[in-house]
Amino acid sequence: MATLSLTQFSLSLLFITLFFFSPSSAQTKCNVNSVYQLGDSLADAGNVIRTPGASIIFRSDRSPYGETFFRRPTGRFSNGRVITDFISQSFKLSFLNAYLDRGASFTQGVNFAVAGATALDTSFWTARNIRLPTWNTPLSNQLNWFKTHLQSTCGSRCAENLKNSRVIMGEWGGNDYYNCFFQRKQITEVRTYVPFVVAGIMKGIKEVIQLGATRVLVPSIYPLGCLPLYLTSFPENNTSGYDQLGCLRNFNDFASYHNRYVVRALANLQREFPNVRIVYGDFYGATLSLIRNPSSFGFNQNTLLSACCGTGGRHNFNFGTVCGAAGINACSNPAQYVHWDGIHLTDEAHRRITEVLVKDMLAKFNCVV
Repeated sequence: MATLSLTQFSLSLLFITLFFFSPSSAQTKCNVNSVYQLGDSLADAGNVIRTPGASIIFRSDRSPYGETFFRRPTGRFSNGRVITDFISQSFKLSFLNAYLDRGASFTQGVNFAVAGATALDTSFWTARNIRLPTWNTPLSNQLNWFKTHLQSTCGSRCAENLKNSRVIMGEWGGNDYYNCFFQRKQITEVRTYVPFVVAGIMKGIKEVIQLGATRVLVPSIYPLGCLPLYLTSFPENNTSGYDQLGCLRNFNDFASYHNRYVVRALANLQREFPNVRIVYGDFYGATLSLIRNPSSFGFNQNTLLSACCGTGGRHNFNFGTVCGAAGINACSNPAQYVHWDGIHLTDEAHRRITEVLVKDMLAKFNCVV
């Protein structure tokens, strides 16, 4: 048997390594030409401020919203960009405009997200004595917007066009549960609604796949117990205390329960659609990473669970006087804060979360930018 010299062996090993592990051979270019976002205030780019009759508590149409990056309010619930903006940037696309901004360009995708939106229709919650705003724009309505947009822009070619798109489905569920908690429903009752909420999300994902989507990102809900809103607004539900991070353990456990349910449902959906890449986006884990290791990301440990923009108490949050209200100013150093207004995050937190998400997302989509 012929033997290889050390030099020949090294060259052979180098060739094998390059062939199997180089990005050009193992992965293809993403070639994303558009992104479509459905969701709630965590992704809204200006739809709710254009929704007739909408009455919002957090006035994202007023200063100091948008002040850090855009230098003006845009309808985004942050001092700057939201995660969708950073994801679009990662694909070298422009920021998505709000669907209701009729004069805007939608050549590289559309943002359908509306603050306050629920995964389930208002009728589901009304039947269970949960009140929702009359202007609620749930997942089903946003899907109808999506279909209308596609029909007006690509007609019979939509399925082909969507092959080079990414659809971001959510996050969904946060407002469904928030409305329950705000109306003093106990966690044990709200847990019984999780299967219905997740089924609604899966139904929505199926619809976008049937429209032609082949790459879908499905974000988790955030660690609810780490939001100043929850830390200050629901003390009577706090039966299990705080964890080592200072977050409400029972609300984080609830969020984890929902997220695990989503992961199991996505596994079943992936088996049903083996030729579609359905990727779970771990917003929950990425956010906890910031809170567990704040100094590693440039955040201030002393204000970790405080709102940059707000007033009152140790968490700088008072539901009666929130960011955007007259006389409420933002902190001078928002890049050192995770929380912007008590429920939404800062531009810097969004950037850091996206850094974690995009790396994982691209690996699962098996492509490079």
